[in-house]
Amino acid sequence: MPRFEIKEDFESIVFLDLEDVDSFHLEILESGEPDGYNRLDDLLGAIGRPKTNACYEDDIDLVRVAAYYWHGISTSHGYRQGNKRTAFVSAVNFLLMNGIQFEAPDKELGPWIERLFIEDTFTVEILEDTLRRHAVWL
Repeated sequence: MPRFEIKEDFESIVFLDLEDVDSFHLEILESGEPDGYNRLDDLLGAIGRPKTNACYEDDIDLVRVAAYYWHGISTSHGYRQGNKRTAFVSAVNFLLMNGIQFEAPDKELGPWIERLFIEDTFTVEILEDTLRRHAVWL
């Protein structure tokens, strides 16, 4: 599968911050869903962790960083509602901001993600594999 290398110029990577993720979150909320934070500290950790991992983890690329966003935001329960949707949109937008497009698979991702949670198999590795199979350079 293709690799999406992190260039030596680490400064060229566009990482997400709370403002970015909050804006994605507001976009995905459906009418009547509660807004606001549930566990802000956990959310901040989930948003910061991908950058830390990019600095210190060997053999990491942009797709794996996106998988860390997807996993971390999903499992942090930082918002009152919409964590998994916000996480997915954040991961896809991270890729897009760094020149990579996610070409959505034919299947519905929502039920698949729910099944991963139920089966306790929602891992960074599975998410990375899914992103990698559907990612292309712009």
